[in-house]
Amino acid sequence: MRSFDGRSSGIYSRARPTYPAELYYWLSHQVKSSGVVWDAACGTGQASIDLAAYFDKVEASDISESQIAEATPHRKVHYQVFPSEKTNYPDHYFDAVCIGHALHWFDLDLFWQEVKRVLKPGGLLVCWGYNWLTVGEQEDLVISEHVLSHLSSYWPVQSRLLWNQYRDIQFPFEPIDVPKFDLYCNWSVSQTMDFIRSWTAAQLLIQDEGDDFLVQANTVLRSVWSDPLHKKQIHLPFFVRAGRMK
Repeated sequence: MRSFDGRSSGIYSRARPTYPAELYYWLSHQVKSSGVVWDAACGTGQASIDLAAYFDKVEASDISESQIAEATPHRKVHYQVFPSEKTNYPDHYFDAVCIGHALHWFDLDLFWQEVKRVLKPGGLLVCWGYNWLTVGEQEDLVISEHVLSHLSSYWPVQSRLLWNQYRDIQFPFEPIDVPKFDLYCNWSVSQTMDFIRSWTAAQLLIQDEGDDFLVQANTVLRSVWSDPLHKKQIHLPFFVRAGRMK
């Protein structure tokens, strides 16, 4: 599981996108009851707050104390710190379990056991994530040449599960069809660089060698952005997998 300190949690909270509103609407129509949902590895609560619009109670957990410290408070969301593979939730408690952009970090054998314990019979499991980002031809070239070229040896092996949209993960639930959802953000160049800085590989490289490569990338990206204050539409390729407890 990726670890966070206070500074990286702040960057994560500020830089990471919220997920498509249509996802939560669709999800709410797939459950028999909108009682209780678990947002596993909730981070700073990006999904937890949106889930609260459709469920009576949201249990949100993360292994990182600093992530929970940065989480947005909400009267229907209960945040706790512990690993998703071993929780204190009651048996057969949840109508749905959600994992936003985090399944690749888990010990999956242990996590699936825990999900089967806490999910109600017929309950829903939904996981989702996104890969990379696209801005425009010139901007994408800068990111490739000045950022990605530095990160190749710093990506954790778990990232490959994400890049392949979790197709390599054995999914022990009865799969259900999921509509296509699109994830777009309107970001300035500074917001885009904050997002890049929040990547796991970028954080690892910064720990080893500092952030000179990002300083240089920021300068070049601003030169092709035309107006650094202008927000551009960023596309984040988005995927969802869902299944029901057999």
